[in-house]
Amino acid sequence: MGLLDGKKALITGARKGIGRGIALTLANEGADVGINDIVDDEVSQRAAELVSNRGVKGTFHVGDVSTVVGINSVIDSFIAEHGRIDILINNAIFPDQARPLFDTDEVFWDRMMDLSLKGYFFGSQRAAKEMIDQGTGGSIVCLASVHAYTAIKDWTAYGTAKAGLRRMVKGFAIDLKGHNINANCIAPGAISNVLPDSDADDVIDGAPHDASRFTAHLPAAKGGLPSDIANAVLYLTSELGQYVNGETILVDGGMVATKTMQD
Repeated sequence: MGLLDGKKALITGARKGIGRGIALTLANEGADVGINDIVDDEVSQRAAELVSNRGVKGTFHVGDVSTVVGINSVIDSFIAEHGRIDILINNAIFPDQARPLFDTDEVFWDRMMDLSLKGYFFGSQRAAKEMIDQGTGGSIVCLASVHAYTAIKDWTAYGTAKAGLRRMVKGFAIDLKGHNINANCIAPGAISNVLPDSDADDVIDGAPHDASRFTAHLPAAKGGLPSDIANAVLYLTSELGQYVNGETILVDGGMVATKTMQD
């Protein structure tokens, strides 16, 4: 018996990296999983195949979750395939998140907020409506960041969006009172997002960061892996974490504790 047997989970931005790791970990625990990404390619299809190879249902749902139209299309597609939604993991992000202050223009700012804050809000809102209509409760997890806790040069727009998520889940916890829906954040530190060298079905993580980058300032003396984040998601979305609501869990190897952030 898995911790999530029969649950229906949708993960945005999940073709690789943290999202892929979450998808495979939840599938290992019995969840049927829908993978979303804006890119539909062999990597996306392989991620869905790896879910299915774990004996559960794996589906892929292409779509841009930075707009309400795109969010509704993805969730409609997921529910058409799975019948309901029990778990939503808001994970989508775009590359090159750092931008110097005076190079941050309206286009970059809007792109950051649309995907990393607005998209997470309206995805959660739609998923919560479905969970209430189903009468079964559910779990919403948003991927925040260590940048929500402290500042590092050139990461102001990104950190602002991620800090907003910490406040957002607290609001969800209050607004969804009585519906058995938990909403929380996970704030990762430095996580290696490279795909595994092996294409074997049982491999979740790719190569770790060079540990020498972290030995001088990080208590863990190493970077993290997608499975580190995925295990925290599993905790929050299963009965193990049923009494946690409106909170943000740091999974950062002690980075924020040191008050020393490095790019």
